[in-house]
Amino acid sequence: AAGSFAIAESVWGQGSTNGDIRCAVVGRNGRGKSLIRDVMRTDGARLVALCDVDTAVLDERAANVEEEHGIKVDKVRDYRKLLERKDIDAVVICTPTDMHADLIEQFARAKKAIFCEKPIDLDAARVRECLDVVAAEDGFLMVGFNRRFDPHFMAVRKAIDEGQIGTPEMAI
Repeated sequence: AAGSFAIAESVWGQGSTNGDIRCAVVGRNGRGKSLIRDVMRTDGARLVALCDVDTAVLDERAANVEEEHGIKVDKVRDYRKLLERKDIDAVVICTPTDMHADLIEQFARAKKAIFCEKPIDLDAARVRECLDVVAAEDGFLMVGFNRRFDPHFMAVRKAIDEGQIGTPEMAI
């Protein structure tokens, strides 16, 4: 089944020996809760770690993953421990916005593929700096926009592309 985010074809070579992309989700509240579910239902993705500074939230989310999906994931309180791990190919960043750019840069330097919730930063110059780091590291970054990979929105997009419902005049 497809999830709410996609794994870029160019990332596949970065995965484990069985071809899965081993993922960690950083930030457990808000969008993090739903992105765990998205990782779990994305073909080719395997959740291996959750990271959050709030131990209670971290314990709860890890217990939910084990109960709903039958797998144990590592619980990590300090994201810096994920930087050095060779068993993590990609990270999903869903922390507060003011942490996004710094985390993207650090994970890009650690050669992790990155999916980050929008926005990268609130300052356009800071966004450019961050993207320059990703480019210099030859990194993989995808910024998540709500609903872009939602199956219903994808079906509408497909119908538009195939000419089934005409040409949109405005999308709100």
